[in-house]
Amino acid sequence: MRDKVKDHCAIFGVISDDIGYSVSKLLYQGLMALQHRGQESTGISILKTGGNIITYKKSGLVSKVLESKVLSQYWGNVGIGHNRYATTGATGYKSTDYMQPFHFKNNEIEFSMAFNGTIANFDEVKKNMDEMGRVFITDTDTEVIAQLIGSIALGSEDWPEVLTLAGRLLDGSYSLILMTSEGDIYAMRDPLGFKPLCIGELKNTKRNIYFVASESCAIDVVGGDLIRDVLPGEIVHLSHQKDIHSEIIIKSNRTALCQFEFVYFARPDSTIDGVSVAEARLRLGEYLAKNDPILMNSEIRDNAVVVPVPDSGRSFAVGYAKEAKLPYVEGLMKNRYVHRTFIIPGQAKRKIAVKEKLNPIKSVISGKDVILLDDSIVRGTTTQQIIALLKDKGEAKQVHLRISSPPIISPCYMGIDFPTKNELIAGRFQELYGEDYIEEIRKKTGADTLIYQTIECLMKALQKNQSELCLACLTGIYPLKSVQKLAEMEKSIVKSRA
Repeated sequence: MRDKVKDHCAIFGVISDDIGYSVSKLLYQGLMALQHRGQESTGISILKTGGNIITYKKSGLVSKVLESKVLSQYWGNVGIGHNRYATTGATGYKSTDYMQPFHFKNNEIEFSMAFNGTIANFDEVKKNMDEMGRVFITDTDTEVIAQLIGSIALGSEDWPEVLTLAGRLLDGSYSLILMTSEGDIYAMRDPLGFKPLCIGELKNTKRNIYFVASESCAIDVVGGDLIRDVLPGEIVHLSHQKDIHSEIIIKSNRTALCQFEFVYFARPDSTIDGVSVAEARLRLGEYLAKNDPILMNSEIRDNAVVVPVPDSGRSFAVGYAKEAKLPYVEGLMKNRYVHRTFIIPGQAKRKIAVKEKLNPIKSVISGKDVILLDDSIVRGTTTQQIIALLKDKGEAKQVHLRISSPPIISPCYMGIDFPTKNELIAGRFQELYGEDYIEEIRKKTGADTLIYQTIECLMKALQKNQSELCLACLTGIYPLKSVQKLAEMEKSIVKSRA
């Protein structure tokens, strides 16, 4: 059972105007930088000389899948790559059919595609494709998109037109890159811009190289320069003949960048839509301190230390400590060799897992009023165990919990693996206790005090307004009409069962 939210997937593309240059090493480096966005599988597609696309993908981390022996066999000056965390089609994630890039090839057309997101009208589009006689081998929205693009491409050889038509039929959150057998890469971001996507370049006297990536940190790692973000609804063409240029923009009256990119998912060294993730997180911590009443209590203040939950709470804790003028200490030691523990059956086993992963540093927190910073509370299980560790084993006097995100009260249907509303502690407790739900969460976690970020301060820290962000998990109001309808239907079903 998960207590941390999971995003799914990273995409990365490279193209060089030097046909003798191989991009496989750059694909490896870019995907390594984006490993945090997906750890279940990784893969690359490369266009080799002569126009044939070859694809290699396998379950596991980038460093294990794309070993030097593998990379040495894949030559080509155009390529795309993908790291996967599965949501749709999760049951078959170990099959290469479910992994990306999705290499689409039939007797009519060939291309390879890498995708990050979720298509809300997935079932409707698939049903229409079924009626056209299309045969599916997976239950992923990725294959549905590929089949849709392939079908539209039968009537047009103009790729921007094909992708524009596909975009009008897809209702969801996505960033995708598509590599053609002609050696072009097209990058596309959904009209509301839920998922981040950016482009960069690396130019020297020998060659020009262009990149497209889920996050700017990947462009930094390969030595490139960030050009800009792909705009919501924009289709960008990367070509070794025409460089980088915008093909078309599908306009919308608002945008809906996922606020959790800043709160949790993105690497701190990334910049998304003009906002530094690291600086946004520092501001989130500062706003928590500015609105914290316990800092007015001299007895607590004189005995307080600011402690992050590693690693997700670190930036917020630094911002909080700076604003509050309190000592920042690493009060919890993380065992970096304990890997993912978010799918563990049974409460007893989950408790053991937390103890294996985290250990309090007693010498810096014993007898102290610990102000504990974390990014979010999803289920509440892990938070409860961490607080118990600090008090029982670390001998903290009190633990004051500060959360950089507002309460998560609603599930996400736009590509983040949030649990159902019933599994979200804030959503469930709000239904049970009404206005007193935060106090009940405090009791459940064992914290002495609990303060969440406000939505207003979240927007200030992110330097975005309500019409620029998706706040659905915090408000229950969804930017996509089809998703709002789905959420209302599910809500009515839950109420009728109650």
